[in-house]
Amino acid sequence: MGKPKKVKIPGDPNAKSPAAKAQDDQVMGTNSSSIVSKRSVEKIYHPDEPPFFRYFVSKYQRRAPLINRGYWLRMRVIDVLVRDFLKRPLREGKKSKVVVNLGAGSDVLPWQCLTRYKQDCKGVKFVDVDFPELMERKRGVVMGEEGLRRFLTGVRVPGEKVKPGGVVLDSEEYAQLGVDLRDLGGLEKGLGEVLGGDWKGECEFVFVAEVSITYMEREGADGVIQWAGTTVPDAEFVLLEQILPDGREHPFARTMLSHFDKLNTQLKSVETYPTVEDQYRRFEARGCGDVKVWTLWEAWGDETFLSREERVGLDEVEEFDEWEEFALFGSHYCVVRARTVGGKGGAPVVHRGVDIATEIVETHVDETTGTRGQRRFAAAMEVSREGKQSEILNVLGLGTRNRLQSCDVFTQGGVSELTFGEGGPASRMCHSLVDLGDSVLLAGGRGSPSSPLKDCWLFDKKTSSWARTHDLPVPLYRPAVVALGSSGTALLVNGRGKSSTFDGCLLYHPEKGWIECEVRGDNFAARYGGVLGVKSTTATGFNGVYAGGLVDALLTDEVVSWALDIFDIKKPVVTFTRLRPSAGSDPSASSWLVARFGATCFHHGDEFILLGGVARDHLLGYQDEIVGFSVTDGEYNITRRLVSDASTRALYIGHSAVVTMDGRIVIVGGGATCFSMGTFWNKGVYSLRLPGLDTADALPHWVHDRTIDIIPGERSGPVKTEPRNGDKKTTIKAIERVQLKTADDFAKIVRTGRPVVLEGLDLGHCVASWNLKYLAEKVGSDRKVVVHEAATQVMDFNAKNFRYVTTEFGDLAQKIEQGGRLYLRALSHEKPTEKPSVLEDDFPTLADDFVLPEQLALVRENLFSSVLRLSGPVNMWLHYDVMANVYCQIGGSKRLILFPPSDVEHLSFAPGASSSSIDVFSSLESLELVQTHPHEAVLGPGEVLFLPPLWLHTATPTSNKSIAVNVFFRDLDSNSYAAGRDVYGNRDLAAYEKGRQDIGRIANSFQKLPAEAREFYLLRLADELRRKARG
Repeated sequence: MGKPKKVKIPGDPNAKSPAAKAQDDQVMGTNSSSIVSKRSVEKIYHPDEPPFFRYFVSKYQRRAPLINRGYWLRMRVIDVLVRDFLKRPLREGKKSKVVVNLGAGSDVLPWQCLTRYKQDCKGVKFVDVDFPELMERKRGVVMGEEGLRRFLTGVRVPGEKVKPGGVVLDSEEYAQLGVDLRDLGGLEKGLGEVLGGDWKGECEFVFVAEVSITYMEREGADGVIQWAGTTVPDAEFVLLEQILPDGREHPFARTMLSHFDKLNTQLKSVETYPTVEDQYRRFEARGCGDVKVWTLWEAWGDETFLSREERVGLDEVEEFDEWEEFALFGSHYCVVRARTVGGKGGAPVVHRGVDIATEIVETHVDETTGTRGQRRFAAAMEVSREGKQSEILNVLGLGTRNRLQSCDVFTQGGVSELTFGEGGPASRMCHSLVDLGDSVLLAGGRGSPSSPLKDCWLFDKKTSSWARTHDLPVPLYRPAVVALGSSGTALLVNGRGKSSTFDGCLLYHPEKGWIECEVRGDNFAARYGGVLGVKSTTATGFNGVYAGGLVDALLTDEVVSWALDIFDIKKPVVTFTRLRPSAGSDPSASSWLVARFGATCFHHGDEFILLGGVARDHLLGYQDEIVGFSVTDGEYNITRRLVSDASTRALYIGHSAVVTMDGRIVIVGGGATCFSMGTFWNKGVYSLRLPGLDTADALPHWVHDRTIDIIPGERSGPVKTEPRNGDKKTTIKAIERVQLKTADDFAKIVRTGRPVVLEGLDLGHCVASWNLKYLAEKVGSDRKVVVHEAATQVMDFNAKNFRYVTTEFGDLAQKIEQGGRLYLRALSHEKPTEKPSVLEDDFPTLADDFVLPEQLALVRENLFSSVLRLSGPVNMWLHYDVMANVYCQIGGSKRLILFPPSDVEHLSFAPGASSSSIDVFSSLESLELVQTHPHEAVLGPGEVLFLPPLWLHTATPTSNKSIAVNVFFRDLDSNSYAAGRDVYGNRDLAAYEKGRQDIGRIANSFQKLPAEAREFYLLRLADELRRKARG
C-alpha cells in the first residue's frame, strides 16, 4: 500500500445553491424517520434503560417487527464497535479518547454509552457533528430536558447565533459542532476548539458514520475518510451504509434506490463501493491498515456482535418470522471498522459459488396487471380435470395488507370453471401443500408467529372441494413436507411450534393420520424452513435429502440424507446420515449454496433443483438463485448453476412453485417487504424449462384468471334429523299475492316483515316498451357498462366463477339475445365505487319510463338506490340484503326462492359473508335443505316482489332474458345502519359489525388456554348466544 496523499481542505463549501440547500434539507429529513424507528426499538427492546430517544420523538409509533429487528441490529453493531473502542486501554502516549459522530442528527449514542459503560467513559469526550440548524435544534432539546442535561458538567453555550463550522454546545463530556461535513476545515477548527491542546497527537479517535456520509457526493465522503485516515494519527472509523452486493437490478436494490430517489436523498457512494470488497479497498487506500467489513447479515451470526443466547432471546421480546426479508435487508447494508493503527486486517470472505458449469434456463414471463396475483408465503398446486387444461392454484398466504382467505387461479388462457363449495382452511401463511395424486394435502401454517396451526386439509381434485383431515399432533409452521411417490402418504420433518422447534418426524397416512417415526442415525439440530426432497423408492420405503433451515435464529449448514422404512406402517423408521461436500469442492461455498431458508426443492432426473430462498451470511446472487445438486456415496455435489433468461427479474422469496405434469417449473406469487423502503412484488407468472427437459414445444402462457374465496370451516355433513312428516322433500311455500289500494296497505306489509308479490301496480310504460333493442337505443349502444360474464349458469360469488367485463351496452344486449351468460347489475355511472346506483341519475333517458306508484310512497320517501338489472340464462347466487327492497319485473320472467332469516344457520353463510355457495335450485330435492323453510314466487312482467331485509334469496330466469328494476329503501332508523360507504345496500347493520369485533376480542381472551379448554368455553358461549337469539 502506497503512502496516502495529503488531503486538501476546501475553501468555503457553505455557499450553497437553492437546489443544494433543498437537498440538504431532504437529507436532514431522514433523521426524523430514523429516530422514530430507534425510539420503537428503545421502548420494546430496552425497557430497562433510560428512554433517551423519547426526548426527540413527540409521539411513539411502534414499528413493524422487521423494522424493529433491523434497527436493533444497526444500533447493536455500532454500539459494540464503540464499546470495544471505549474498553480498549489507551495507547502509550495518549491522554484521552474521543467519539465523533458524523451526521449525528438526533442520535443519542453519547447518553447510551455514558449509561451502559459508565466506568469506561471516564475522560472520554463525545462530539456530535451535523448541519448547524440540526445541531441547534438538538441543543434546544438537550438543554431543555433534565434527563439529558444531567449527564453534562461545565456546559458552555455560545451567546450568538452559531456560524457555520462553529461550536453549538460544549461541556466536559459532550460537544456539538454545527458543521457541513464538506467543510473539513470547519470540522478541524471545531474539533480543535472543543478538544484543545495537541488534540491530534494526544487523543485516540473513533469516527462514527451511520448512514450519513453516503448522502454526500462520493468525492466529499471519501475526503472525510481520507482526512481521518491521514490527518489524525490514531483514528478508527465505524461506518454503516448501504451496498449493492448483486448490483442495482436486484429487486431489493431496485426498491431501495427508488425509495431514496423519491426522497431526493440519493445514495452517492453506493455505485462506486457496491460490495464489501470495494468498501475494504476504499478504506485501505485512504490510510487505514486494519480494515474489517461485515454485512449486517454476517454480523447477525458473528459472536463479535451478539451471542447465541442474545440472538435467540430476541424472539421473547418480539415475535418474529420475517427471516427472508431480514436477510435481504442485512445483505444490503455493511458495517466497516477501519483503523489507522494496528496490523493489516483480513480481507472479507466472499462466496462466489463453486467452479461449476452455468446453463441458461429458458423462461417465459406472463405479466399481470395491478395487484392481480400479489400473494406471498402461500403454497401452490396444479389441478387437472378430465378434458380440461390444467390450472394452477396459489392458496391462502399474505396479500398486500393482510392474510388472505382465497386463492388465485391461473389458467392457460381459458376461463376457469373451478368453484369451491362450503368449507375449507382458514387464512394462513407459511404452510405446505403436497400433491398426493388424487388429492393435495395442506399441512400446518400460521397466523402470527405465535399462532401456529395444526389443522390439515385435503383438496379433492375431482370434486374441487376441501375436507378436513387428521390434525398434526402439534401446531407447526414452515415444516418440511414431501409426498412419497404415488403412495398417497407424506413425510414431515421438524417445523416451528409456538415457542420451540419440533424435533420429530411424522408420516401422514390418509386413514391412520400422522404417525410418529422412530429416528435413527446421525444426530442433527431440529430446524424449520428447510427443504425436503425425495429421490427414489425402495422395496420398503423412500429416501431423499434434507437441507438448510433455521437453528437458534441462524441458518444451519447441515445437509443430511434420509431413508424411510415403512415395512411396518405402524412403526415407520427414518434414518438420517450427515452428508459432506464432494471431494475437491470448497466446503463453505458448497454448504452456502445448498443450505438455504425458504427455498423450494424438486427432484429432476438424477439431481435436486433448489430454487430461491436465502443463504447464510451472504446474498444469493443472480447466478446462484437456482442450482442443481446430486447426492452419492455420502456426498453432495453441486452439478450446475441454472440462470434464468427472463427479461424481468423475479425475486424468489415468498414464492410458490410447482412442477407441472410436463416437467416445467411454474412460479407464481412472491416478493418481499424491503425494510422501510417499500414492497417488491413479482408481477407475473414465470415458466421455466430446465435444460435437458425432453420437450421442445413452446412454453405455455399462464394468465391470472380470477381469485376464489375459500369459505373457512368444515363442510356440513348430511342432515341427521328425520325429515318432517316422513317426507324426504323440502316443502316449498308459495308467496302470498296481493293488490294494494293505498300506501298504508304497503306500510302494513313492511311492518309485518313477510315477502309478498304485489299485483296490478302501474309501473309506467316501461312494461310495454322495454326490450333489449329499445334499451340499447335509449341508453346508447356505446355506453360502457360492467357486467358479470359467467362460465356456467350457476353463478357463485364466493367461488368467483365469473369475471367482471367492461363492454358496450349494445354488445351486452346483442349477446343476451343470443343466449350469452351475462348479468348486469348497474352501478353508479359517476362514482361506481362510492355511490349507490339511482336509475334517474345513471340512466336519465330511461327515468321517465319507470314509475313508482303512489301505493309505494314509502319506498320513494326512503329511497336508497334503484338498480337496473338485465340477465341472460344465469342464476343469481344465494344472498341476503340488509335493506328492504322491491324487485320490479319489467320484461321476461324469473323464479325466486326465499328463506326466512332464521334459516341462515342451515345455509352455509360464512362469518361476515352475505353470500352462500349453495346451489338452491339443484338442492331442493335433497336432504341438504330439509331443515329450511323455502318460499317461492315466479314473477312476470309488471309484477313486484317485496323482499324484507335479511330474507335470503336466489333467482333463476324462466325465460331467455330478464329485465328488472330493483329499488332498495331504508325501513329502520338511520342509526341502525353501519356508518360509511355502502354501494350495494347489503352492508351489515352496525350492531352486527360491532358484535363481530366483540367476538374477536372474546376469542383472543381464550388464546392462552389449552386447546380443549378454549373449545369447551367458546362452545358454551356460543350456546348462550344461540339461546338469546331464540328468545
